[in-house]
Amino acid sequence: MKVVGLIGSYRKLGNTEVLVTEALMEAQRLGADVSTLRLTDLTVKPCKGCMACTFKSEECRVPDDWGAFQDALDESDAVIVGAPTYLLGPAGIIKMITDRNIALQSRRLEHAPKPGAIIGISGVAGWEPFSLPMLNVFMNTCGVKVIDQVMFYAQGPGEILLDESAMERARKIGSNIFEATRKPAKERTFLGDQGVCPVCHQNLFSLKDGVLECAVCRVKAGFEKVGNHSKLVFDPETLKDNRWTEEGMFEHFTVAVLPSGPRYLKEREEIRRRMSRYKAFLSK
Repeated sequence: MKVVGLIGSYRKLGNTEVLVTEALMEAQRLGADVSTLRLTDLTVKPCKGCMACTFKSEECRVPDDWGAFQDALDESDAVIVGAPTYLLGPAGIIKMITDRNIALQSRRLEHAPKPGAIIGISGVAGWEPFSLPMLNVFMNTCGVKVIDQVMFYAQGPGEILLDESAMERARKIGSNIFEATRKPAKERTFLGDQGVCPVCHQNLFSLKDGVLECAVCRVKAGFEKVGNHSKLVFDPETLKDNRWTEEGMFEHFTVAVLPSGPRYLKEREEIRRRMSRYKAFLSK
């Protein structure tokens, strides 16, 4: 059993690296083979949107270190990712790799998800609203099912070491991951703090026509009046077939994505004709 720790911080031995390492050390103590990959040591270029990985089933054409990340992912049985918060969300390397992970999406339909855990760090409470949601998106694009997630708070490099309750929680992440790898995929349950969304446990929703939709997994909910209070009632169909389920991903690719290729080829000449005025404008 191999657990890989993905460190999305530019600070060596900062709070992110300390917490991920503490979790890995606990998993190792219990019997796991562990390794780390500093994502910020990789050269990862932006996705070019060529879609060759999707429409032609080709390997990603961008020449950089994203393949090293893919190899580490493929060789692992479980994943722990950690990242600090920069301006309301995780460090940019997380988004860069997430975008490139479009090349992995067809494979998600072929393999059961691996268990994973998220470690988020913020210097100031309330300034991290997109950190855990974006790290959840990162993990889902990796084909990883999140079974635990925590947001920690610390500012100076290594300051988290002074918070023994935080270090104990990091060790709990390591033990939770170890136990999850020993169970069949269908028996793995979420072991972290319960969030508003019963699927991804995030608290980030959009409201449209009186219906709430989870921004991460697209689970829908409505309001129900109970006495002087309102509670959320979640749609059982979207709970069952949310964005990241096999059914949800299959529908996304077969209904929304794959048909767009042949359609675009049929319309390409007309698109190019209409585009000529913009090329002329931009060439001035």
